[in-house]
Amino acid sequence: MPRIHRLHLALAAGLLALTACTSDGDDAGEASEDAAAQAAESELRVDVASFDLHVGEQQRLLIGVATMDQGLVAHGEVDIAVGPLDEDEPDQAAITQETTASFLPVPGDEPEGGGAQPTVLVGEPGTGVYEARVDLDEPGLWALQVTAELADGTTRTGSTVFPQRQPGGLAEEPQVPAVGDEAPRTENLTVDDVDGEEVLPIMVDSRAGEDSDVPDHHIHDTTIAQAIEDGRPVVALFATPRFCMSRFCGPITETFADLAEQYDDRAEFVHVEVWRDFDAQELNEAAAEWIQTEHGGNEPWTFLIDDEGTIIARWDNVLDVEELRTELEQLPAVTHTEDAGE
Repeated sequence: MPRIHRLHLALAAGLLALTACTSDGDDAGEASEDAAAQAAESELRVDVASFDLHVGEQQRLLIGVATMDQGLVAHGEVDIAVGPLDEDEPDQAAITQETTASFLPVPGDEPEGGGAQPTVLVGEPGTGVYEARVDLDEPGLWALQVTAELADGTTRTGSTVFPQRQPGGLAEEPQVPAVGDEAPRTENLTVDDVDGEEVLPIMVDSRAGEDSDVPDHHIHDTTIAQAIEDGRPVVALFATPRFCMSRFCGPITETFADLAEQYDDRAEFVHVEVWRDFDAQELNEAAAEWIQTEHGGNEPWTFLIDDEGTIIARWDNVLDVEELRTELEQLPAVTHTEDAGE
């Protein structure tokens, strides 16, 4: 892909984090001060919310956008530009792609209203990110610039670098099971394990207390391994509703439970709780098998597995419900065995 132009970026919080992690001594202090000054001049706070970016085409780029006074930018589309960071001039990037990103609300926590243009929401309920597909053709750190033409008639911009949570920058290969991979045959915990007094309810779903019932039995009544063995497609959600850092897991899990009832003739829906013991920071083995990487882990994740056990779609962080619905509606409806004899 030809490089379109070079762009000087005020890299805001991203550059501030980068210089703090990679510099030493007096140089680090000066670089951090410069980055802080750039951040103060930026009009938007931009954070990349994707979990497993790697070299490849059509990478799913999730972008959180807010004003500097923490007003969420929501609805409509924003313009974005991306390019690999220049190692010799870290405040510049050779932009390789320009496109738009569309607002994607967090399922179950959608902001009210809407509209064709982005709007700043201050103190209003709901949240979401902007979603785009971009081609990332080399490893390392990349720059992102966002331009939002707001409904109030103003235009604001902001920049960052990514990925910040992956040491060394963009990876060559995915770190989490990807489309085309064979799905792990996971023996996740179910309500049967609770009924057999083998585990506490909170280990199956963190919304349950140690002595309370597991909510939504219909997404906790089978294992990924069993569903694949039965030849059924599987939608697997890895989320910890009670302990999620982003607070996305709870609303997404509740939406997932609703989808499971709507599409129970198309696939098995399996929720896997991330934590076996949150206080001891002990992961459930089933979750670790999927989302634990050498750099740690993030949640929520949603995977769609076909009836042969191959991953055919995945959504990191914010589930795109409409994309999942489209995938499910392309699957053949299957009559449950217990219904067949009625």
